[in-house]
Amino acid sequence: MKRRIVSTVLTLALGITGGAVGARMFPANQPLPSLTAKPALASEIHLDPPMQGDGVADLVEKCKPAVVNIDTVSHRTVSVPQFDMFRDFFDQGPGGQQMQAPQQQEVMKGIGSGFIIRDDGLILTNNHVVKGAEKLTVTMADGKKYPGRVLGADPGTDLAVVKIDAHNLPTLQLADPKTLRVGEYVVAMGSPLGLQQTVTAGILSAINRNISLNARVAFLQTDAAINPGNSGGPLLNIHGQVIGVNTAIARDGQGIGFAIPVDTLNAIVPQLEAKGHVDRPWLGVGVADLPEDKSQMFYPVDHGVLVGTIEPNGPASGVGLKRGDIIESMNGQSLDSAAQLIQKVGNLPVGSDVALLVNRSGQEKTFHIHLGKMPAKLADASPDQNEGDGN
Repeated sequence: MKRRIVSTVLTLALGITGGAVGARMFPANQPLPSLTAKPALASEIHLDPPMQGDGVADLVEKCKPAVVNIDTVSHRTVSVPQFDMFRDFFDQGPGGQQMQAPQQQEVMKGIGSGFIIRDDGLILTNNHVVKGAEKLTVTMADGKKYPGRVLGADPGTDLAVVKIDAHNLPTLQLADPKTLRVGEYVVAMGSPLGLQQTVTAGILSAINRNISLNARVAFLQTDAAINPGNSGGPLLNIHGQVIGVNTAIARDGQGIGFAIPVDTLNAIVPQLEAKGHVDRPWLGVGVADLPEDKSQMFYPVDHGVLVGTIEPNGPASGVGLKRGDIIESMNGQSLDSAAQLIQKVGNLPVGSDVALLVNRSGQEKTFHIHLGKMPAKLADASPDQNEGDGN
């Protein structure tokens, strides 16, 4: 069974563990080791200079002014609790008509993080931080508060852009996606559990993680501590550049957090700023992973993506694709999962032409498809690759 991943808004169980300390024994005829021995040189420890001494502190001092706290207020309609206790007795009105339970408005407050990407007050955060917000307050590192408004949001990738009326603000720079390396030091900043300007550090544990939270995003994985309230905050490299947006944690694990990568930011943020929404490219094909156990059926290849459905009026209709075809590659790039295809298509602009190498019963053929614009009802969804949904 695939392990489920949940967003940072879920409850987190905290635990404390202790370690046993043992005493080292030395022979009586040998002197005890000196307690004033010269410490090892930095060059002998083989740590990157930015993480030594005041390296992290210098990074935090540089980046802290551009990291913000986001407080939201919204309302939802709920049934009156007292009525619910007795509705089994009073659910029938005159003439046997169903009575409606009394309703009341409940105030909902949320806490999240964000960071400034342009000095005129353009802020990047998660969509789930600001979703449904009727009032939005942005608090700077120096405590100054600004009313904010959502300039654009994309539920499909869980990104949103917020605007405040200010000028000459400190900003964070986005990193070059090509420079990301597994094992490099990273720093997470944000407001976990409402504790503003909290800093945690770790390493980049993995890249291109496909998790059930959202098949459209190839997440970064980190062991830097991320908790509820960190959502929307930056994940930084040792140069203080943003490599991702902290978004999710693993409910059943420790030291397993996820961030939306910088290449997704590059593709989505300009559209959110310009139009307030994302025009998502559409292939018009429902896809699924090849089964791990291929013994039950004949599969001519050991990699690729299985075609499950073809939208009747979608871009792929009429080109010759059939249910059961295996897409081996797109534009010459090999495919190992449905999520990979979804992500590769998603990083292209609407109107792009793609070449699909397809294997049908051992015979290979290339199909050329002109990507259309995904219908809104599909564009706002977060497809699960195992359900064959998405492109």
